Amino acid sequence: MDIYLIRHSAVYNPSKLCYGQSEIPLEENFTHYFNSLEESLGNTLKTDAIFYSSPLRRCTKLASFLSNNNYISDERMMELNFGDWELQPWDSIDSQQLNAWMADFVNFKIPNGENFMDLALRCRIFWEQLTQNSSHQNLFIITHAGVIRSLLAYILEFPLHKSFDIQIDYASITKIKYDKVYHKTTIYYINKTTSS
Repeated sequence: MDIYLIRHSAVYNPSKLCYGQSEIPLEENFTHYFNSLEESLGNTLKTDAIFYSSPLRRCTKLASFLSNNNYISDERMMELNFGDWELQPWDSIDSQQLNAWMADFVNFKIPNGENFMDLALRCRIFWEQLTQNSSHQNLFIITHAGVIRSLLAYILEFPLHKSFDIQIDYASITKIKYDKVYHKTTIYYINKTTSS
């Protein structure tokens, strides 16, 4: 089966707020990206397809558009929970805490939030259930950059702290093929963008 990891389109964040599991609006031109993604994915959207989405609106808007409002929302596909930092300007966050997180974001747990290991564990459970139980030919997961990076780290077996070396642009597609007979995973492409 072919699995498409799709990052939501760009958000409107002029105040440079820290956001993870908070709702934040999309940029005004988001329909341009929706149309480009639909065109790029073509007939795969209609051929034995199932859609999963993070429950955050920046993802469900795209999931609804691509699936004709027929998708499954799954909280495990949400972005990192930034806890007390959610919707705070990055430059107002306690510098000692921020530096500690930047030095070890995999293990440093944000106050009342998550660390990247927490996110990776829930994503890994989702992935294992998905690959074991789904019989669909095409699977689409509309989600966030952190989720996509953690899944790639898991599939390719490289350290989580290296996952941010992978560029995951807004409205990009990462395609993975999973062979259920041989339990083999093949990365077809990462971070394919459809428009500028």
